[in-house]
Amino acid sequence: MSSPQLANSAATPQPARPDSQYEYWRWRILFGTMIGYIFFYFVRKSITMAMPGLEEVGVTKTTLGLFLTIHGVLYGVSRFVNGIWSDRVNPRYFMSIGLFLAALTNVFCGVAPEAIGATKLAWIIGTFWIINGWVQGMGFPPCAKSLTHWFAPREHGVKFATWNISHSLGAGLLFILNSFVVGLGWHYCFLVPAALSMSGAIFLFWALRDAPEKEGFEPVEQYYERTRGKGDASEVAAPVAEAEEEDAGCWANLRKHVFSNWAIWVLCWANFFVYVVRFSILDWAPTFLTQAKGVELKAAGWATASYEIFGAFGIILSGFMMDKLFKGRGAKACFYYMLGCAGAAFLFWKFNSSNLVLNALLMSLIGFFIYGPQCLIGCVASTVATKKAAAASSGLTGLFGYLSTLVTGLGVGVLVDSATAPVKAERDQEIAAIVQIEANDENLAGIVKAAEGLYDADRRAANAKPEKTEELTAKAEKARTSLTEKLADATGAAVSAETVDKVKETAGLERAKIAEAGWPRVFGMLVVSSFIAAALFALILNLRSPELVRAEEEAKAAKA
Repeated sequence: MSSPQLANSAATPQPARPDSQYEYWRWRILFGTMIGYIFFYFVRKSITMAMPGLEEVGVTKTTLGLFLTIHGVLYGVSRFVNGIWSDRVNPRYFMSIGLFLAALTNVFCGVAPEAIGATKLAWIIGTFWIINGWVQGMGFPPCAKSLTHWFAPREHGVKFATWNISHSLGAGLLFILNSFVVGLGWHYCFLVPAALSMSGAIFLFWALRDAPEKEGFEPVEQYYERTRGKGDASEVAAPVAEAEEEDAGCWANLRKHVFSNWAIWVLCWANFFVYVVRFSILDWAPTFLTQAKGVELKAAGWATASYEIFGAFGIILSGFMMDKLFKGRGAKACFYYMLGCAGAAFLFWKFNSSNLVLNALLMSLIGFFIYGPQCLIGCVASTVATKKAAAASSGLTGLFGYLSTLVTGLGVGVLVDSATAPVKAERDQEIAAIVQIEANDENLAGIVKAAEGLYDADRRAANAKPEKTEELTAKAEKARTSLTEKLADATGAAVSAETVDKVKETAGLERAKIAEAGWPRVFGMLVVSSFIAAALFALILNLRSPELVRAEEEAKAAKA
């Protein structure tokens, strides 16, 4: 005896548009949203490579951390709010407008003049970066909506994983781009990505469309079952059930599938700790690689890019693990990934080496393991909450993810600055004693900065390739002249070459101690966060989409 669902499926008329067009638009939506989100990353992480340059003009780590925290928290709120809105509007307009506005905020950051002073410069960039945080929230929700409407639950793992490569490609390509651009100045780290992203907004307007039903196609569940021949009628009936849920009202649907769903809240907190790891590296890697590991800034950009590139491989594998190995149990894949992440973070913490290859390799391992869960959390949340609340549920988990910037932004900045404050005080006293000035002398900060610049310049000249020796030696002599002049201004008398060298060595060696005093605490935090996230995923190892659960139950009932 046939079931009502099968009868309903048999009575379904053939679609008005051919299957070849449906497939074309499915792939166009997938790759269109991927490319668009790559451009969103171009104008979201542009500040990362600019931060060392901003520090050079007087903006502190605490101030930079505050920018990152406010930006991240506001972005998380925006993802949730725009997620609710995005469930009801056309992604074509929503996402393209959001990308254009995000690019525009980068333009305003890039044209901010250094001549106005560090404080005013910080306020200008901070203001536009806060605005950037809000409009960035117009990026992911329309992608989540598009993926859940154009792809059936049985293929969500692989398709979400494929789409999530855009995170790694976006950040990786940006770091490679800005590793070249940063040589022109920190301004261009904002301006060049902004110009590219404005063209990306035009591409998005061309590429995207609304849900399949509004484009003349049948619901994707019916299309998938009819063309893939799985013989599972439960998914064919899903659009009918979801239409009834929509009639219950937007907020009733949100309460039922999002706010009253304990698994969604577990995913939210797991995402918080996943993002503590992800953003601690993504936002601060160029800084801690140069300060704590002794890697040059350009090379640090490539090392950070490797973190993103290997993350793409982790994303791809996680999708296959969810769909094929664990049969829709994405949380189980996340659990094993976070255990691997904890191990990689531990090695990065304990191996105190300036070797670029070793640091890039360990960061690549962390990227591989962290981006699998980062991909699957949004996928699991979207499918568990059903299509009608897909963007809202992923927005809520995203909100918790970006609340992690309270830790990774301002928290890391304060943690490092406070941990290094006593060492800096000792350094200042030692240099003041060498120069024979007071430790609170207003000239001391300039002397320390010039001494560190000379220390770095001498090291680069000593290790230069033959064709670069003359150029770098000239730069070192210029740095020596700058320090000599600052010492003379502070003491009111000429200083010996021996005094200059002693100040240089003290500043350079103490800077290494300062780095050792602060950043290892952050590295340890990555290990702890990874273990907490793994423990949370362990609570929901068997969580799956309601459609898949219902399909299995009806298949068992049919066999009985």
